[in-house]
Amino acid sequence: MIETEKQILKKIEELNLEIIELKKSKEYRLGEDIYKFKKMLKKLEFLKIMKKLSNRKKINKYNFHDELPNNYYPKINSDKKPKIVVYTCIIGGYDRLIDPLLHFENVDFCVYLDKEQDEIKDWKMMQLPEKVSQENNILANRYLKFHPHELFQEYDYSIYIDGNIQSIGDFTDFIYSVNDKTGLSLHRHQFRNCIFNEIEVCKLLKKGNYDKLKKQVKRYENDGFPKKFGMLECNVIVADLKNNNAKTILEDWWNEFKASESLRDQISLPYVLWKNGYTIKDVGSLGNNVYRNPKIRIFPHN
Repeated sequence: MIETEKQILKKIEELNLEIIELKKSKEYRLGEDIYKFKKMLKKLEFLKIMKKLSNRKKINKYNFHDELPNNYYPKINSDKKPKIVVYTCIIGGYDRLIDPLLHFENVDFCVYLDKEQDEIKDWKMMQLPEKVSQENNILANRYLKFHPHELFQEYDYSIYIDGNIQSIGDFTDFIYSVNDKTGLSLHRHQFRNCIFNEIEVCKLLKKGNYDKLKKQVKRYENDGFPKKFGMLECNVIVADLKNNNAKTILEDWWNEFKASESLRDQISLPYVLWKNGYTIKDVGSLGNNVYRNPKIRIFPHN
């Protein structure tokens, strides 16, 4: 990449970060709240407003720290241009596919869909494997998410992104965050560091099956899994497809997620890492806050 292109790319990412910071400002968030609560007031949904405000206070007590900036600064090897696949899977219409802003010669974009979407320009459509099509929507999504070694054998690295994420910058930089010990790289959780607290937040936000989440973490506790082990965001996953340890972790993650039936993959990953003798540091190398990463933009789910 010539120097002028690098400068332009840097400016695009800086601009994206400015937009992210604007949307995270107190003033912007207050405006969003006013708009949402105004709509609720028109429908006389007073109890709904009070519950939302109450839940926010309850969630804050489970946070380990205030929101942090993303602190990932890659050590880039400009001579190394591995073949990378960026992929996503949208099952059951949960998201609307978003085209990447930029393209690079060594990066392909692939998508798994169960329903056709109009105007797909920059993604290669992939056929759902037969074993996946027989699963429900959530399990189908997670199978694809956890099996890049099976799906993309012709590539050096895979980067899974959720369907509500847009690629803004050069994802090649992400591969330099991968720890050779695990072959994986993810962001650390922006607020919390303990799955025992996380399941209480899931209950407040009505995410996953709370009864099964309680049984799941109780089983982990009985096995000796420690509190405050750490947590990860699971919407961006960089994997070295030649690394057998990465394959083992992802396969164990799939098995644990499926066995728990709790529908929250963030809960099972720390346990899987611990069982395999790893720490959060061994994979949490993409930074402290995925929502402040200048190379991506995250939109609300449909």
